[in-house]
Amino acid sequence: MKLFFLQILTLGLIVILMGVLELNESNRIVGSTANWTPVNNIYITFFIVLVILSFFCLIFLFEAKKDKSIFQRSFWNMMPKITISFGSLSMILFLVGGTLGPIMTWVEHWRSLLYFFLIYFLFLIFLFIFSIEHKKQRNNHHITKTILTSYIWTIVLFLITFFVF
Repeated sequence: MKLFFLQILTLGLIVILMGVLELNESNRIVGSTANWTPVNNIYITFFIVLVILSFFCLIFLFEAKKDKSIFQRSFWNMMPKITISFGSLSMILFLVGGTLGPIMTWVEHWRSLLYFFLIYFLFLIFLFIFSIEHKKQRNNHHITKTILTSYIWTIVLFLITFFVF
C-alpha cells in the first residue's frame, strides 16, 4: 500500500509540475526578434522532459518493489508490439486531429491538453523502450536494472533528438 501511495504521489507531482509550467509559461519563452516567432528554450524543454521521465522511472521502480509486480505478468512479451500499435494509432489520430480536426482549437482553449499529449507520448516512448529491455532481460530478473537502462536510453534518445535536430 505504501508503494502504491508513492506512485500516486509521483503522479501528483507530474500534475503539479504541469500546473507550475502553465503558471510560469511566460518565463520559458525566448523573446522574438524582427519577424521571428517566439520559441521555447531548448534547455528548459529538455529539462522538463528529463523531470517527467524521472517521474516515470520512479513509478516503475516503485512498481518493481511490489511483491506481485505487474512486470511479472506474461503480456510483457507482446508489449513492444502493443506500444508500437498504440503509438502509431495515437500519432495518426493526433496528426489528423490537429490538421483536420478540433485538437488545435481545443489546445488554444485548454493549453493543459498539450501537456497531457506530451506526457502521453513520453510515457509511450519510455514504455516501448522498457518493454524491449524487459523482453531482452526477462530471464535475468533484474527489473531495477532494466528500468534504469530504459531510463538512460530514453534520455539519450531525447538528448540526441533535442540537440541534433
